[in-house]
Amino acid sequence: MKSPLIPDIAVIVSLLTLQCQAFIIREIIVNEPLTLPCTCPGNCSVVQWTRFIPSKALIAEIRTCHSEQHCQERFAVSGDTSRGNFSLTISSVAYNDAGSYRCSCNGTSVTEVKLKVFVPTVVKAFEGENVTLPCYGDTQKDVKDVKWKKAGQKVLLYTHANRSVTTDEASESRFLMSVEGFLDGDLSLHISSVHLSDAGLYRCLIRDESQDGEPRAVLLKVEGKYIPYSNGT
Repeated sequence: MKSPLIPDIAVIVSLLTLQCQAFIIREIIVNEPLTLPCTCPGNCSVVQWTRFIPSKALIAEIRTCHSEQHCQERFAVSGDTSRGNFSLTISSVAYNDAGSYRCSCNGTSVTEVKLKVFVPTVVKAFEGENVTLPCYGDTQKDVKDVKWKKAGQKVLLYTHANRSVTTDEASESRFLMSVEGFLDGDLSLHISSVHLSDAGLYRCLIRDESQDGEPRAVLLKVEGKYIPYSNGT
């Protein structure tokens, strides 16, 4: 006996960090703490964290010469400031925290962070079941490929030119996407004999990752194998 898939809602945060021209992507479930990194030189007397998109707001200010720290509620500078670490921690990420953040030292930008908030569909399954993660998109024009990513890492790539599907080694060819479905705009990911390790956040991306499918993210939760109840008769 198999249990039905249970749709649910949760909020996921994707963090895109720009520091020294390097991009880092992080994803986190809402209400969990999140740290935005910032390292400043030793001669920095005033450090500020500001949000400048969608609106400008001062989030935190640290004056190292007086050991003063002023932060908005839920925000705190958690790094070792004596070593130049002025990382900002959000104790519980809210949907409206989405936007662009900047850490500056004496008025000069050091780190910029773009914070994105997702509301994914939650799918639940028991270990060993077959499961489908839904995703839909307009594939009528200029769509050459579809990528499915788990926690930022590619798990499946569909290339429309040769109708090919490639997966990573960890999936053991258990991850599939329907070619016929692609033609109808159905980009859903089919996972056979789901493993506990398959649990996590998945995203469906099209047009060289420039466009999200719908829903924008799916959170897969996997429980231990389903054992039917028996009263001994």
